[in-house]
Amino acid sequence: TLISDLLSERNNFIIIGLTGRTGSGCSTASKLLTDNKLKFPAENEVNINNKPFFSDLDKQRYKIVKDYTENNFDPFTLIKVSELITTKLLEMSVESFEILIDSLVDSHYKPKIYTSGIIELFKSLKENFLAEFTSINDYFGGAKVDDLTSLNLGGWLIFISKATSDIKQILKDELGNCYVNLYQHIGDSLRKTKEIHSDFSEVPFDPQGLHILPQMINKVIKIHRAKKESTQSKCYIVIDAIRNPYEAKFFKDRYSAFYLISINAPTVDRRKYLQDKYRFSILQIEDVDKKETGNGVKGLKELIIPNVKKCIEISDIHIFNPRNEPNNHNILKAQLAWYLSLIKHPGLITPTSLERVMQIAYTAKLNSGCISRQVGAVVTDSNYSIKAVGWNDVAKGQVPCNLRSLKDVTNFTSDTTYSEYERHSEKFQKKANEKLITLKNISPGKNLSYCFKSLQNEIDDEKNQVHTRSLHAEENAFLQLAKYGSVGIEGGKLFTTASPCELCAKKAYQLGIKEIVFIDPYPGIAIEHILHVGTNPPQLIQFRGAIGKAYQQLYEPLMPYKDELDFLTTTL
Repeated sequence: TLISDLLSERNNFIIIGLTGRTGSGCSTASKLLTDNKLKFPAENEVNINNKPFFSDLDKQRYKIVKDYTENNFDPFTLIKVSELITTKLLEMSVESFEILIDSLVDSHYKPKIYTSGIIELFKSLKENFLAEFTSINDYFGGAKVDDLTSLNLGGWLIFISKATSDIKQILKDELGNCYVNLYQHIGDSLRKTKEIHSDFSEVPFDPQGLHILPQMINKVIKIHRAKKESTQSKCYIVIDAIRNPYEAKFFKDRYSAFYLISINAPTVDRRKYLQDKYRFSILQIEDVDKKETGNGVKGLKELIIPNVKKCIEISDIHIFNPRNEPNNHNILKAQLAWYLSLIKHPGLITPTSLERVMQIAYTAKLNSGCISRQVGAVVTDSNYSIKAVGWNDVAKGQVPCNLRSLKDVTNFTSDTTYSEYERHSEKFQKKANEKLITLKNISPGKNLSYCFKSLQNEIDDEKNQVHTRSLHAEENAFLQLAKYGSVGIEGGKLFTTASPCELCAKKAYQLGIKEIVFIDPYPGIAIEHILHVGTNPPQLIQFRGAIGKAYQQLYEPLMPYKDELDFLTTTL
């Protein structure tokens, strides 16, 4: 039909990249998407803590998307980043592999390296891999292949899947469960140097390394797409899992059909899952969380680490996985049905209240002149009626940081743009000039703005948040209520594209906010120390839904639905 032709590009080619902290459920979501017998739960089967997951109009919305997805579901093909890492691992020599394992295994387990069978397994896998899949290895190495359908992709994927599983099993059972540590190390080494080193800290940075893994994934996608097109089949790809924001950007820039979906689970439930199923120790979980958060990492290292926190921030769709449904995953399935239907047929339903308000907060953050991080916030009453909007920025009448520059502050250009302290402090002027010198070779025409807090903390050799020039987004939204007058918001809701710090959390508590909806928490003790105490604490709700460009792409219909139905009737 005409409508099918208009939607054919979305219907025929979809790429979903999954991201999320270890244990959140990316692998579970990918398995569901690849199941050709996947059944979606009825509305009354989607419950959390014995309460309906969908309420009010969302119940009706879910019935519509469930019916559409059930009648238009095709299984996805899975590409696992860990398995592509295995292919790079098998390029190493046996001697280099031994050194790598020895450098990463905890000292307690080092005596087991040669009795665990890991070296023998590696030798066997390497020999078979090179013997059976030379053509694909050459293709990944840059060799041009005229007919991609001739490559034995199916056999290759089966081999590396089993190889990864076998390696993981030995590392889990015999070598202190160091699988995650090993594969994160390899990923970091590839991003920095294009190769695997047991110690890559002193190896020079090669920018091409940042594209090693996404280019491998992209080549697998091309083979899949060529094979599907040769049989006039739909090509649906799910990538498990993207953990570096620059790898996510690689696909965002290349494919309009790409959606980055974050799978988010409550921290307590996620950690319990890792302990129960994978026997992770508390220290191992804390180490993984620290590596994936990227806190305090600056400069070059920020490019190569698995910064899952940033990946969640830039995700197109956020899905909540409670991690307490081991037998059915109904909540996860229901949300997958919701967004699969909208990816294939935009505008099928309207946004949820959570999405509508968070999209406003997301848009508001772009007003922020902060050069460190942009955050948006919205305050509503209990019925989602918007009462105030805020973003992190300087007080009204002051000049935002992104409009100030090191050149101007060191030339004493304005007594309204730059403070008396900035203009007359000898220590500050010295630090600003040092910073300016380090940036002298930067691209011509760029404004060399600076963060006052960062420079002052370098001068004082401390980490003092008081030095920030900006009000926080939540704080700014609260102040709008007082500045312009408003009815009381006790019992209302706070939406924030991050989550409130300790200071803003106290203000939300004092105002009687009943729900705080957040995308991804930043470091601090606000949740444990401020919000989980007392007799009237706010309820914390992890945001679920589409945001940013995806909000427009998924909810904006191709044409008015009435016209679509008329066209369908006419063509039938």
